Amino acid sequence: MKVDEKIPNLRHLRMFMSTCELGSINAAAGALYVAQPAITQAISKLEEHFQTSLLVRLREGSLPTAEGEVLVGRCERFFQQLHTAIMVAPDRAHAPGAQLAATLVSRMTVSQLLALTGVANYGSLWMAAQQQGLSVSAIHRAAKEIENNLGYTIFTKARNRLNVNHVGAELARRVQIALRELIIVHEEIRSLSGKPEGKIRIGTLPMIRSSLLGQAINKTLRQAPELRFEVQEGVYDTMLKALRNGEVDLLIGALRRPSLAKDITERLLFTDPYAIIARTEHPLVGKPVSVSDLACFKWVVQKQGTPVRAALESIFKESHYAPVVEVETSSMSLTRSILLESDRLAILSRRQIVVEENAGLLSCLAFPISSTGRRIGVSTRSDWQASKSQLIFLDSFYATLMDNMVI
Repeated sequence: MKVDEKIPNLRHLRMFMSTCELGSINAAAGALYVAQPAITQAISKLEEHFQTSLLVRLREGSLPTAEGEVLVGRCERFFQQLHTAIMVAPDRAHAPGAQLAATLVSRMTVSQLLALTGVANYGSLWMAAQQQGLSVSAIHRAAKEIENNLGYTIFTKARNRLNVNHVGAELARRVQIALRELIIVHEEIRSLSGKPEGKIRIGTLPMIRSSLLGQAINKTLRQAPELRFEVQEGVYDTMLKALRNGEVDLLIGALRRPSLAKDITERLLFTDPYAIIARTEHPLVGKPVSVSDLACFKWVVQKQGTPVRAALESIFKESHYAPVVEVETSSMSLTRSILLESDRLAILSRRQIVVEENAGLLSCLAFPISSTGRRIGVSTRSDWQASKSQLIFLDSFYATLMDNMVI
């Protein structure tokens, strides 16, 4: 993210918010101890930045336009999250109180925040400068400024490299999420015209039935063709981190109970029962199957600690047999490939192999599994407020589930 690409001047935002709160530019100037022309110029800069009118100027004062209301709402969320980040991120012994945190927030600049998140993400002044369109000296100066402003250490130096310590890493994570509020303003303002724009950033977990997501994306694009999608797939730990860091806004796939993060909200959509899967020509297909039969074949499953691995272990728990796990993978495509070309077994859900089952390639064995199955749902950050564009996608996604009679 470049410094002037998406994030407006924070001082200008404070002036705009004060004008909206007090109802006039003159009142805001008095409250902030600045000249009235400075407020006027700040609002003009913001209107230029967002390419829209933000205030209705009346004889008795000023009121925010619809676009201005959107900006006020997101600004309030941004500054509140920044305020909380400064109070929560450091060790409690060194954490500033609410009043001091407010003062620290008032001193912060976009350059300081981007220096922090840049160093945290890249571990290099040079890389952070390249990604944000700034010079190395500017990033270094801004990094020193934010640390001096906070009054506690957030960076470490080693071999001429600047990186964040554990306090800086948590602060950077929270700052990155707060900055999303200001980035998404652009999308929300453009959406007021009736043509939703922006990028929907989705994380998915392996072994999810990707056709459902594909159908939902197509349904969304038919309704809002200006939207764009960025879909990342990875294992749970990786995608949970991406969600908590603000790299994705939605995580679709198997839920974990208990959640590994208290700041994440899970919404259960449906339970996907497990089945033992094999190629259709497998010796066990079409026959009654016992645990001893299953022990005669090798398995392709996910790693220890995953729900599906627990389901496999539960099958053999009351017997003196043990499954021989020959391949551990979270890749659905690799699992499918191995099953089709061998007599190995896997635990999947019937929904995951619907295409292969209809084509006569894979089949479910006649063996009941007591496990309730995979809990499939959507995870979001607990304090996340969806934009109109994101709500359009969610509506399409839920409609797709209903169309496929999944819920």
